[in-house]
Amino acid sequence: MNPSLLAAQAIILFAFFFRSLSGFGGALLSIPLLALFFPLKFIVPVESVLEVALSILLVPGAIRRVDRANLLRLLGGAVPGSLVGVFLLASWANRPMEIILGAAVIGVGLFFLRNTPSRAVMSSRWGLAAGFAGGLLGGMFGTSGPAYVAFLSSQALDKAAFRATLIVLFAVEYAWRLGLYAHQGLLDFQGLQLALSLLPALVAATLLGHFVHLRVGEKVFRRWVAVFLLVSGTLCLF
Repeated sequence: MNPSLLAAQAIILFAFFFRSLSGFGGALLSIPLLALFFPLKFIVPVESVLEVALSILLVPGAIRRVDRANLLRLLGGAVPGSLVGVFLLASWANRPMEIILGAAVIGVGLFFLRNTPSRAVMSSRWGLAAGFAGGLLGGMFGTSGPAYVAFLSSQALDKAAFRATLIVLFAVEYAWRLGLYAHQGLLDFQGLQLALSLLPALVAATLLGHFVHLRVGEKVFRRWVAVFLLVSGTLCLF
């Protein structure tokens, strides 16, 4: 098997295992590492295909628990934000994009290094801005999760509503973004072939995420995620 394809299988297995457990993190954990083997312009649309496939599996069980008001606020910003982000992905050279991605991932890693997550309550009016930021980063790098998670974490949602809202939000946003990638010529037959070859790893990761319970404490887990993000972000810079 091609070494790049083998590495991609392992990356997707890990990233989407975490995604199925928490509701977010698939692109955040996979894109920086996949960018070491494939150009960003190629791999970001491929990862979006996988996210849409995962949504088909997760949305039916999540739809009834969604916080609809916050979902609509975030989508209201994400739709135009994605338009700008996809335009930038199509327009900019690959190397500057990798540097920006590396810096952004390092920033998220430093955020995770904090001892405890923030409990501050953010006004719901910030939903549109958070949605735009998420759509922008998602269109450019496929990593819209941090902006959405930061906002929803401040809305005092229970865990079920938090996870369900993210799942449905990603389903709609990624489907919209996938259409934009195809329109810009960023998603081609070769990308679809790669996505198809990665589907077994996606399905396996999703099943494991449903049946395996995380036994590591939240504080320790956050530190491991932070270290992983810092390392992968640094690799993107060099």
